[in-house]
Amino acid sequence: MKKIISVLLTVTVLLGSFLSFNVFAVEPTKTETLFAKIESSQEVAVTLKAGDVDLFGFSRTGATDTIYIKGNKIAYEYDLKFISVRAIYDSKDIYGIIPSFPFFYVKIDGEMIGEPDIWELLAQVSDVTLDVLNFKGSYTETIDGTEYYVEEFDDRAQVASKFYYIGDELKILDVKDAQNGSTNVTYFESISFTVDDSVFEIPAFAFDATPILKMLFASLLGDIVA
Repeated sequence: MKKIISVLLTVTVLLGSFLSFNVFAVEPTKTETLFAKIESSQEVAVTLKAGDVDLFGFSRTGATDTIYIKGNKIAYEYDLKFISVRAIYDSKDIYGIIPSFPFFYVKIDGEMIGEPDIWELLAQVSDVTLDVLNFKGSYTETIDGTEYYVEEFDDRAQVASKFYYIGDELKILDVKDAQNGSTNVTYFESISFTVDDSVFEIPAFAFDATPILKMLFASLLGDIVA
């Protein structure tokens, strides 16, 4: 669960930051344009690279984390190529499914979290975590043979944020905090501004296995994303 929270916070900063931009260059930056598009679309799918995972001690596969938001629905999916696990909040309840084996689901009563406004929560967390981004400049930087267009910002204090683009696609977000010496690097697989409604659907023929599999599913999800 710690990883889910980490991913959600990362995407929250990305999605909510447009509310905190007070100073930009005279000409719109790629980052400003990106956040404006997110704001106007009110739906987005962000896929992050989650690194390689060892399987059975001899095989490695690339994993990804994807956050889907549309209206007041949100889903999180952890994908290991051959199998994925998806948690869905449909504005009322929380469901857990395995998309490649859509014959059952587990359900958690949403009353425990109420009915939060997803976009309002994004805005609130953004206001706390990223008050102001101050545009410092842009330049090119080559990493492992790949040239990126970089836009650099700071918070007028200790935190420096670099957004790395190939064309108009955000590929890397590098955030350094000089005060505590921490660095957080996020690698983006893709960002899409359309989300299919099927992402949030529970297969009609699936049966409710909550009484049997609730603890098993929670354990599996916790082990995978811890």
